[in-house]
Amino acid sequence: MNDLFASLAPVPAQTRRDQVAATLRQAIISGQIVPGTQLVESRLTAQLGVSRGLLREAIRELVEAGLVTNRPYAGAFVAGMNAQMLHDVYEMRRALEIQAYTRIWPQRDERFRDALQQRFARMQDAIRRDELSEKIRTEADFHGLVFEMCGNHLMPSFWQQMSQKIQLGFAICQISLAPKPDFEANHRRFLDCALGESLSEMIDELNTHLDRGLATIQTSAG
Repeated sequence: MNDLFASLAPVPAQTRRDQVAATLRQAIISGQIVPGTQLVESRLTAQLGVSRGLLREAIRELVEAGLVTNRPYAGAFVAGMNAQMLHDVYEMRRALEIQAYTRIWPQRDERFRDALQQRFARMQDAIRRDELSEKIRTEADFHGLVFEMCGNHLMPSFWQQMSQKIQLGFAICQISLAPKPDFEANHRRFLDCALGESLSEMIDELNTHLDRGLATIQTSAG
């Protein structure tokens, strides 16, 4: 029997386009490139050392992810966060995060507990060093653990899609002058509930946490 797959060549782990897209994605969600900024091709190709064709492919990927918008006859711009978008993202996050904690609750073993505490510690370290990009990354990493470990194989991909918008909103919040809640104290309370004994208490805290986060981002986004 002929091997139908014999002619297929190995696929590189990461293409140059993926690297460019990842670089731009990180700059956007960390707040380094703020919403409304035009992605000027001539400057970016020179800065990144890539061709315009490759850059356009990477930008197209970010457009599909909702981080960049194309304006006819104007170019590509970093997407903003309007009230409806924020509401939609947090509505989906609320439903999925509650489901994830409900699934994992009776199976929270030492591996989950240790991992959540370690991610909280990394977030604390980023707060102490006041590194915006690390605060954003470690906060997403902290909340992402339950999606990774709840046992539903679709949850991590759902979180990855939502997380990009959530991190962008968090970046807007952090670079704004609007009043902000105590980031570390809020997450410590969340950690205590996630490791506690009451699922209903955890869900109540999750709802409070998301309500507070959404309200803060909406205020910052104007």
